[in-house]
Amino acid sequence: MNRLKTNIIIDILMLVSFAAMSFSGFVLQMRKVFFANRSPFMGMSRHAWSDIHLWSAIVVLVLLVLHLVLHWKAVDGFFKKSIASPAVRYAVYLLLVVLALVTVVPWFFAF
Repeated sequence: MNRLKTNIIIDILMLVSFAAMSFSGFVLQMRKVFFANRSPFMGMSRHAWSDIHLWSAIVVLVLLVLHLVLHWKAVDGFFKKSIASPAVRYAVYLLLVVLALVTVVPWFFAF
């Protein structure tokens, strides 16, 4: 498969995952506000909606990392044009890596 098709598939999957995460979060919030978490919505319990929310978020994170890897030349080019100093640029890269780790590492201990 060529690179363009791969990028389009990843972007579509990311959009679907974001939509699932957004909708399930909305349902969870509305259940809390209006129904006190007692009645099922669309035949699913609060726990089922929470599972959808969790797993769609994990899929979004994995696809986001894959997206960044596939577009690394563009990301690197942007930072090279935007930040002239290599030391500052590497500090920004380090900050982004730390933020990514803070986002991902807790998942290793969740299961």
